[in-house]
Amino acid sequence: MIIGVTGHVASGKTSFILRYAASFGREGLFVVVGSSSSSEQEAFEGERGFRWKTVKADMLLPQVMDVINRESNVFRADRRVVVVDGADRYFTAVHEQLSEQEDLSDEQYEQFMNEKRHLLQYAISSYQGKLFVVTGEPGTITPFMTKRERCYHMQLAKFNRMLAEQSHQWFRMSAGLAHEVRANKFRG
Repeated sequence: MIIGVTGHVASGKTSFILRYAASFGREGLFVVVGSSSSSEQEAFEGERGFRWKTVKADMLLPQVMDVINRESNVFRADRRVVVVDGADRYFTAVHEQLSEQEDLSDEQYEQFMNEKRHLLQYAISSYQGKLFVVTGEPGTITPFMTKRERCYHMQLAKFNRMLAEQSHQWFRMSAGLAHEVRANKFRG
C-alpha cells in the first residue's frame, strides 16, 4: 500500500504524513533524504505508544529501500509503516552530483537521471508493506532553463506521476491543508 503526498516547500507535507502514518501502525521507519533537521525532530512527535526509528538515506535511497524490503520481518509488517521524506531531494542530489561532472554530455546526463529514476521507482513499487512517500512538486519549465535542468524537472514529474498512479491515496498539501486528490477508498 502506497500513500503519497506532494506540495510546495514548507506546505506541511512531513508533519501531515507523520501524523497520518502513525494511525496505520505501532512503529515506523522514517527515511530522511537530504538535510532536514526539523524533519528528524518531527518524527518523534506522534501518538502515544508509537515508536519511530530514523534512517538517513540521501543518494542511496533506492538501496536503502531495497534493504528495508528484504530485511523486513513479515510478521511485523501489519504494524509497521515506512515514511520516505524527500523523494524530490533525492533527484536534487543526483542532479547536483551529475552537474559537477564537467566531462558528462547532456545525453549521458539524461541517461543517468533516467536510470536513477527507474531504480527509485522499482524500489518504491516493490516495497511490501505500508509505505508513505513525501515528494515535492517539480518546477515550471521555462525557456531560460538549461537542458539538464529541464531533464531534472521532467524526471521528477515522471516519478511523481508513477507514484500517483500506484498509490492508494494521493494528497496535495497547500498552506497546511491536505487535499485528497486520489483515493481507492481503502483504509488500513
